[in-house]
Formats: sequence, structure tokens, C-alpha cells
Amino acid sequence: MIRLLALASAAATLVACSSAPDGVVVEMLDNRFAPQDVTVPAGTEVTFVGAGRNPHNAVAADDSWSTEDVFGSLTQMEGDAATLTFDEPGTYLFFCTFHGNAEGDGMAGTLTVVPAEES
Repeated sequence: MIRLLALASAAATLVACSSAPDGVVVEMLDNRFAPQDVTVPAGTEVTFVGAGRNPHNAVAADDSWSTEDVFGSLTQMEGDAATLTFDEPGTYLFFCTFHGNAEGDGMAGTLTVVPAEES
């Protein structure tokens, strides 16, 4: 199960770091995610933050989750943030629908969720 929590405010303090007190931050820069590959324990919040001049989003290639689910729009601009909590271990290929595709071409990344006891 993926629990969703929306954060639709400017996230300047989150953009400055790669992890937040309760989770991880993935910046959506122009045409790339930073970091591109993320490994987190189950139950971790992952915040996708717009950090580029262009619109971005993050969508699972298997359609199991999307930043739209919590942000309310597929278009996130600079400073917009969407936080998702990943409870189920697995590997999720994700991409930006504006700059990548579900096959992993272009703006894409991998999120690996491991059981909490392995972290």
C-alpha cells in the first residue's frame, strides 16, 4: 500500500538538502531527477520537488502511484512538492510525463523500497 500526503507549498528548505527529517527529497530538475536512483526503507516519505524552470512530475511506470495523486495536477513547477509514503517493498521505475517515458527513456529514475528491518 502506498500512503499519500500532499505538500503543495514552496519547499525551499527541502530543495537545499537530499533528505528531510522524515524522508528523502528527489528534485525534479530540467530533464533529470536528483537523485535518479533512490533506495529507502518501507514507510519512508519521498518528496518530489519541482526544482527546474519547466513543469515536471513523477509517475510510476506501472501506474501504481503518481505525484498527481497527492498534488492534484500532473504539472508541478519550481517549488511545488508532492510527498508519497512507500510501504510496500519493491522496485518502481518512474518518469516525468513531460520529459521521459514508461520504458525509462529520458527523465526517469528508480525507487527501490526495502523492508524496514533491512535498513
